[in-house]
Amino acid sequence: MDDTAQRDLRRKRTALRRKLASLGSFVRVSVVLMKRRRSCPGCRKCVSGQGHPTWVLTVSRKGKTHTVYLGPRRRVQAQKMAENYRRLLVLVEELAEVNRAFLTGKPQAGKRGRHDTAGPGT
Repeated sequence: MDDTAQRDLRRKRTALRRKLASLGSFVRVSVVLMKRRRSCPGCRKCVSGQGHPTWVLTVSRKGKTHTVYLGPRRRVQAQKMAENYRRLLVLVEELAEVNRAFLTGKPQAGKRGRHDTAGPGT
């Protein structure tokens, strides 16, 4: 790998590290709106089957899904933190790809996936 390519990789790695540092709080959850039936005698929503809207967090741990009541006040914060987690995963993959290029001395893989190939038979 030539000096220009290494310099470009260093710049990209520095930029990715800055993005990671500025990401903010994150959490590995999904924010879900559930419609739950309550034991409200005579409630039109419960009787009709519509249910009451309830915001919850769901997370899978050791093969089991856990659901925790969130409420409407914390929904926006939880959604932002969940989105930050998804961004974190993308940034970590990009940074790992740059580091792989440094280790192997080969340029980063193209947008096609894991291998830079023109297609079958080439």
